[in-house]
Amino acid sequence: MWTKSYVVSVGLITLATLAIGGLLWSSGTVELKPDSDSTVGALWYRGTDDAPVTIDVYPDFLCDICVEKELMVVQVLADYPGRVRMVYHHYADPGFSEKLAEALEAAGEQGQFWEMHDRLILNVPTDMVALQAAASEVGLDTERFIEALDSGKFTEKVQLAKQDATSAGVRYVAVFINGEEYTRNPGTLEDLYRAVDEKLERLGADAGD
Repeated sequence: MWTKSYVVSVGLITLATLAIGGLLWSSGTVELKPDSDSTVGALWYRGTDDAPVTIDVYPDFLCDICVEKELMVVQVLADYPGRVRMVYHHYADPGFSEKLAEALEAAGEQGQFWEMHDRLILNVPTDMVALQAAASEVGLDTERFIEALDSGKFTEKVQLAKQDATSAGVRYVAVFINGEEYTRNPGTLEDLYRAVDEKLERLGADAGD
């Protein structure tokens, strides 16, 4: 599905959005605190446990730059099999952003967290009707899905995840590569490849093709 020649696109993004999003992505901390205590339990991740490079993402789905970065990270994950691990952290603002994060948890409850994740970043829903349609597209039991969202069963988990991120030193939506913040704003896919290659070279691992 994802090839190295893939051109990341999130649709039309205005210059103003790029400027604001860029400021958010370039702000924050330089390094994550590795000893932060998690209150939400296991995190969602894809890739092998022993991958030499870990990319931690702290996105908000209603932030265009966040979605663009997320697409690039998924692309890198596909292009560096066995060498990159992606860890997802909820970092949603109150409102519909939180509902989208809860939707991921509701999908995860049905064993399709990453299927829902990839569907959302390709076309982010902006209301509950579109969100339910997205759930149906990935094959979720929509009745169970909507019930989970209506009950608020994942609200606390999503909110605690953001608190954990703050405790770890995250101040804004961000991407970290082996604990160091990736601050290109917004950067390109090639920029991200180079950043990953640098980490692999430091560790003496094979760089990407």
